[in-house]
Amino acid sequence: MTNGLDPVPEPTSTIDSDLAARVARGDRQAETTFVRRHQRTVTLVLQKRVQPDRVYDLTQETFIVVIARMRDNGIHEPTRIGGFLRQTAINLANGERRKYLRQRTDNDNDSIDIVIDEALGPSDSVELDELVSMIGQLMDELPMERDRDLLRRYLVDGQDKVALCQHYGLSSEHFDRVLHRARVRLKELLDKRRGYR
Repeated sequence: MTNGLDPVPEPTSTIDSDLAARVARGDRQAETTFVRRHQRTVTLVLQKRVQPDRVYDLTQETFIVVIARMRDNGIHEPTRIGGFLRQTAINLANGERRKYLRQRTDNDNDSIDIVIDEALGPSDSVELDELVSMIGQLMDELPMERDRDLLRRYLVDGQDKVALCQHYGLSSEHFDRVLHRARVRLKELLDKRRGYR
């Protein structure tokens, strides 16, 4: 119970705004404080999205990107730094995932051209969320159950190609063809939805 004399804690956005201003002035201690305040959150965001051995490096990279923007006064709404930090981590994780998927399917050169641009900024996050939601809906609309199941397991859940080949009874080469056709069908649906055809 407060007695009316207890100090009211500052809102997180106010603290982050103050830290952003100090970082922009070159205060290294403010950078350290900012990292300590948000490191656990960024790590949790990344743990859900990338391989465990990449979490530490991407956490560091996230802070490098955000602090560089703060130094250059590139964050116009300092009260939203928490959201900017989270979106930066997600963008880096998405880039990492795309790189990983490209390495796993060497034969699939015609992959969907709907992945997130690596230069995507936080101001585009609403459009990105709408696109991701639309793609999820379109996956559900694919007429073949195997296409829906395969795309979700492979692209969304990140299941291993070898395990999926065993599950579907496919050779590696046949899996690549099935995956390619499913991606083409999904891209056709996306193009229709976005009015490209």
